[in-house]
Amino acid sequence: MRAVKLRSFGEPDVLTCEEVAMPPVGLGEVLVKIACCGVCHLDLILRSGLRSRVALPRVLGHELAGEVVSVGAEVEAFVAGDRVTVFNFQACLECEDCLRGHPSLCRFTAGDIGQTRDGGYAEYAVFLASSLVKIPHGLAFEAACFAACVYGPPYKAIRQFGDLQAGQAAVITGASGGLGLAAIQIVNALGGRSIAISSSAAKAELLKSKGASDVIVSENGAFGDDVRRLTNGRGVDLAVELVGSPTFAGTLRSLAPGGRCAVIGELHGKPVSINLGLLIIKEFRLQGIQSASRDEVREILDFMKTHDLTPEIWRRLPLEEAALAHRQLQAREAVGRVLLIP
Repeated sequence: MRAVKLRSFGEPDVLTCEEVAMPPVGLGEVLVKIACCGVCHLDLILRSGLRSRVALPRVLGHELAGEVVSVGAEVEAFVAGDRVTVFNFQACLECEDCLRGHPSLCRFTAGDIGQTRDGGYAEYAVFLASSLVKIPHGLAFEAACFAACVYGPPYKAIRQFGDLQAGQAAVITGASGGLGLAAIQIVNALGGRSIAISSSAAKAELLKSKGASDVIVSENGAFGDDVRRLTNGRGVDLAVELVGSPTFAGTLRSLAPGGRCAVIGELHGKPVSINLGLLIIKEFRLQGIQSASRDEVREILDFMKTHDLTPEIWRRLPLEEAALAHRQLQAREAVGRVLLIP
């Protein structure tokens, strides 16, 4: 079978497509024929070597979907032919954080896909059965593969933490990326008003065409006053922060009293300053959001099917062009997601 191997850290060209042996299926494991795998910004970080958990050689890719080929001993929940997707990490389900309902905070994860376990940049891959979720009938592989990583964080930010109600407004930074476009869809599905923030004037019309209620182009991140003008001086009920430090000040400036800010992305790794007095006086709520758990992925898949949510696929590439996919994502060329098709 073919798989894209990461054998050394570095620039995109370290990714090589090779012929490798079919992986064996062990106890509690499932062999999956990969239908498609998204290229995530996290993959770029892992390839560069900035995350120490990756042991080489490794097959990257955690935004995947496919069909079960065979199952190992003691696997009863899946059979050959099942359509499945995954979530990004395998929580232990026994530690204090897992037992209190926060598996994303588990410190004893096992088999994190694309990091400590080979992922979806391949024709076939073996996963723990406990990492798999069945795809609802009628939902395409190319949508389901993004449930955990692309739709998961904005769904948690908007529907769970944000509790966005019909008629309320939400600011979405980095709106032209895959998570930003997913956030626009989720806000719209809930009857909210999506205010998209982009640093590129060239992407403004595209964002409008993808459903954004309003688009603000801001190259310096100082868009707070623009948001207030759009909302009659009040600000928004929720901000979905997908960029991080460059836009964070504008994001806080955008919030209405009692507003919520969900921080999903930090692409630059720089510290930010917060006026704690403002936080107190305005009663802002600030929370970090990680990827979805298994139960949340099931809920998200149903939500995607019910509301007919489909990801924006910018480009589909064969495995042999994984390095090109990384270069394009690194250059911020993509509007939406890049898919690798084995």
